[in-house]
Amino acid sequence: MKYFCPNSIDELHKFLKTIRGLSMSILAGGTDLMPRWEQNKRLMPDVLIDIKKMGELFGIRENENEIIIGALTTIQDIKKSKLIYNEFSSLSEAARQFAGVQIRHRATIGGNICNASPAGDLLPGLYAHHAKIQLIGPNGHRLIPVSDFIVGPGKTVMEPEEIVSEIHLPRKGEKSLFYKLGLRRSMAIAVVNFAVVYNTNPDNSFTSLNITAGAVAPTIVFLKSFSDAIMNGVPLDEAIRFVEKDISPINDIRATANYRRTVLKNVLKYTFRHELADAHEEYEEK
Repeated sequence: MKYFCPNSIDELHKFLKTIRGLSMSILAGGTDLMPRWEQNKRLMPDVLIDIKKMGELFGIRENENEIIIGALTTIQDIKKSKLIYNEFSSLSEAARQFAGVQIRHRATIGGNICNASPAGDLLPGLYAHHAKIQLIGPNGHRLIPVSDFIVGPGKTVMEPEEIVSEIHLPRKGEKSLFYKLGLRRSMAIAVVNFAVVYNTNPDNSFTSLNITAGAVAPTIVFLKSFSDAIMNGVPLDEAIRFVEKDISPINDIRATANYRRTVLKNVLKYTFRHELADAHEEYEEK
């Protein structure tokens, strides 16, 4: 295996042009990559590119229209960021519930996205906030919605010679929350997770509502049928049935498909009756 550790995007661009036709892997935090190789050494590539010295890929910055997170920004840095907490609280909460502290200090947001797990903790919030992923490669860069970037479990549209460089989050003044159910209290892979991103009128009625769920389909899904029903004033006990239209859970070692369906609907009902009760008085407990 050939090893390369670039110091800049320009240096990476030049190197990528020299390895066309070879398989490659990107090493950032390594929290997913290394265990995968330990399980199956045949997955090891021709070229390993260690991007940890590329300073351009670290950090969180802002402009008037968006917040931009470098792909090498750790989950711990996202958890600690006041900017993320104030404007994208679903991501802040997802980072807080992400694995254990040692993994949070190594795992990166870019790696979590590229892993493309249906149960990825950061993904529901990124989908619901309509984040875009910037890719760089020998032919320059491109910016695509995260919902188009991930096409299946562990699968993305990233070309073999591309890497994720940035995550762009539009600033719309939205409120948000994140919920995760695992089989134990820490370091658990989600059985179900979801994010709710919304805006309200001065009277606290919804003006926008995006709900995304993980671990209930091959990729993160928008619960559009359910959110449309809520926005159209359908009573909660009736609207919750629309969740079934947008999910396709499976049986696996963590939970059955039926359990996932039941838990997702129950927790959504609780969320709208309690945590989001002010957004629509109809959903307050009587």
